[in-house]
Amino acid sequence: MAKLPDLAVAAFVVKAFWQVMLAMGAFLLAREYGAKEWLAAAVAIALPFAGFTLYFDTATWIASLLATVWTAWFWWAARRVLNGRFNPFVGFVFGYLLITNGSPYGALSAVIVLIGLAFEALLYRQYRALWKLVLMGGLVGACALVAYLPLVLSSGVGWRDSQGIINNGVLSPDTLMLMATSTSSMLPNIVWSYQGTSVPSLYSAWFLLPILPWLSWSTFRLKAKQMGGLWLVFGIYLLLVLGPSQIWLFRWPVRLLEYLWLALFVIIAVVLSEGVRTSAWKLRASGSMLIAVVGTIIALLMRHDLLQRHLVALIVQVTLIGLMVVVMLKLERLLPAVMIGGTLLTLGLQITWVPFNADLTQWHAPSSSAIRADYRENVRGPVLQIAEMDLIPPDTLDEAGRWLLFGTTPAASGVESTASYTGLGFNEFMEALCLKYQGSTCPAALDTAFSPVADAGGVLLVDALGMNTVVVQNELVPEVSRFELPAGWRMTESNEWVTLFARESPMEWPDSRLSVTDGVSVTSSAPATYTSEALTVSTAGASGSLTFARLAWPGYTATVNGTEIPVITNSVGLVRLDLPAGLVDAELSLNYTVPGYRVAVPVLVVAVLGAVLQGIVVARGSRPRRVEASG
Repeated sequence: MAKLPDLAVAAFVVKAFWQVMLAMGAFLLAREYGAKEWLAAAVAIALPFAGFTLYFDTATWIASLLATVWTAWFWWAARRVLNGRFNPFVGFVFGYLLITNGSPYGALSAVIVLIGLAFEALLYRQYRALWKLVLMGGLVGACALVAYLPLVLSSGVGWRDSQGIINNGVLSPDTLMLMATSTSSMLPNIVWSYQGTSVPSLYSAWFLLPILPWLSWSTFRLKAKQMGGLWLVFGIYLLLVLGPSQIWLFRWPVRLLEYLWLALFVIIAVVLSEGVRTSAWKLRASGSMLIAVVGTIIALLMRHDLLQRHLVALIVQVTLIGLMVVVMLKLERLLPAVMIGGTLLTLGLQITWVPFNADLTQWHAPSSSAIRADYRENVRGPVLQIAEMDLIPPDTLDEAGRWLLFGTTPAASGVESTASYTGLGFNEFMEALCLKYQGSTCPAALDTAFSPVADAGGVLLVDALGMNTVVVQNELVPEVSRFELPAGWRMTESNEWVTLFARESPMEWPDSRLSVTDGVSVTSSAPATYTSEALTVSTAGASGSLTFARLAWPGYTATVNGTEIPVITNSVGLVRLDLPAGLVDAELSLNYTVPGYRVAVPVLVVAVLGAVLQGIVVARGSRPRRVEASG
């Protein structure tokens, strides 16, 4: 029995934990740059509730959320390494967590943070400390190979092979939108599927822009060196946010907003810690109110149909600004409380207006473990699912979920399915079954599934794939009940939601991924693993071929009696091996190694050992100074 029988509850707990971690990282970073405790806490609490972080990363893109979390922690640790307050190995650990979490935006942020810190070192002429930082950063960078080299080497067979610079405006903010970043009701007109976004994705914090007139601008000059790295990181991210829609692997500039806010929030906390300026307070208050009004006008231009919402947001923000002004004039130490209270109040309004992100895929996935258990009992994997997720009404999730699951939920149910989510795709396979990234297909996939594959011995595609069950959504294919099944398959279930076809007898090699033998005799087959096959084969007087129910990702190698043979990608993306004539009880081996790992793993080992060695050297070098200081 699962400790948390509901996936939605489990997901909430996990995501709440990482939001707390993000706030803690931002707090520590602000404190590291000299911000007072409560002001650091005020901006740190606001950061996880910034629009893009809340509605996109926390809601769906958990790897991107983790990249932001570890960026804050790595920045904090690396700066302490630079200033001699942390051993470099500590910085390496946080850098490793950042750069290997799976989001390339984390790798980008590691580079930008290190550039900012290197700039600080140059400003302070900390040349020895700079070399220490450079070595640590280089070791962190070396760890990136194990996470991203396989992606680069595999991208050619999937959807993520586009490179270069593209500027088509997709999810690209502009300066006008950023002028309303403190307006909670603003739904920016950034292109997403040819329409504007339905969530406040550019929102930062209600106080971010209105507090600018109250800042002590002389602090920027007095703390120019201390904040040099902060400003450089902020400037780089601002250029990227306003830049092209895609640069190499990095697309959608809006995804960089959270890093921009991290730098800017820390800047605000540091400057506010020097105190606010209350001279000409009426003029400053008017400036804050004007910022709120202009933001509302921009929000109205984006979505004029939400006039009432914009007015409510303006009234709330103006009230908060008024309270903020009174506090700054009379009792400045309560300013963080106003900032935090306003953040929570604004959050309440936003989740009332926009309780979920309609821009992203609506998975319609049941969260109950009991329903997933029913699904596991109803279908026997591997499963070929022919269904369209958008055809399932949201109010029937639980009932339909006993027969139809998409994305990651089949795997969470313990069933291997073609309906699993993919962020990379495999061109030939996806095209053959008209598969989408979330597992949906088209009606034609049914005919394709039971059609012969010419370069797989002419067997049916479902057999070449080694499927045990075919699940067909009745609404997608209304005529499915009249479908003529080939020999070896029978209908086992027909209900309101689906029609199930099942294999009548198991595959000839149930312990192997081998699915087709064309002119090859297989004497024995060892139990297969996720990465290997071992067979004993014969071809007599003619050549033959073997087809495996494995997508032909880069990284497969095959040998016959120790001699390497080519691994071929057939027309539907499966692994095919062409064998020569005259083989008698030959030992065939098929193995998969993650592409690039032969280089990346040794480099990772060297990087870890190098980090340990650097940590030891620095620790020994600092010990005499500590002893001398204590004496």
